[in-house]
Amino acid sequence: MTVGHKPSVAVEFVDIVKAFGPVQVLHGVSFALEPGRVYGLLGENGAGKSTMMKILAGYEQPTAGSVRINGVAQQFASSRDAEAHGIVLIHQEFNLAEDLTVAQNIFLGHEKKKGWLLDDSTMEREAAAALAQVGLQVDPRTKVRRLIVAEKQLVEIAKAIARHARLLIMDEPTATLTPGETERLFKLIAQLRADGVTIVYISHKLDEVERVTDEVIVMRDGRFVARSPTADVTRHQ
Repeated sequence: MTVGHKPSVAVEFVDIVKAFGPVQVLHGVSFALEPGRVYGLLGENGAGKSTMMKILAGYEQPTAGSVRINGVAQQFASSRDAEAHGIVLIHQEFNLAEDLTVAQNIFLGHEKKKGWLLDDSTMEREAAAALAQVGLQVDPRTKVRRLIVAEKQLVEIAKAIARHARLLIMDEPTATLTPGETERLFKLIAQLRADGVTIVYISHKLDEVERVTDEVIVMRDGRFVARSPTADVTRHQ
């Protein structure tokens, strides 16, 4: 699998605080992510998991604290800034333009050009390759509005692959997938991991977390509370 030429991404969260008005949702959270590992990020709704990952992916900015990428403090102003560092969040809520084609969605904001013109043939060819990697057999010229929900989820994953993500955040990625599609996703995660891609896997399905992750990180009430190799974690814990 080819994941581009971006370097591996090591992340360190240092005393991250986040408040929305008077409500503080993150309370000095610190932990690190090493390259080429799959992390399960666990916690009940409201634990702060999604907010932490939105900060990492440039959708939110911390109120205090810092995010270090390969040892250098960064504050991403947008998701595009994060993508430039190889960090991509696959949304649980689809972030697709319904009236554009699959290929146009995959390259939206990153269009390939020949001179002043869009290079549709190259985008369609590269989109087809990314779709094949996630096991989605649709024509890249298909309008997204014609796809079913599970197919849209796979397009989101293909979009991240086409953008050569080196740190991929998956938020409940199997929620809409069939068992067969889920198996294909797990194989893809293993391939990405072997290529040195870091993956943060957010899921309430503990059997999936046990199967695909190397380590779990637990948050509660906006705080980091524990981390452990997945093999050492019991469901009771």
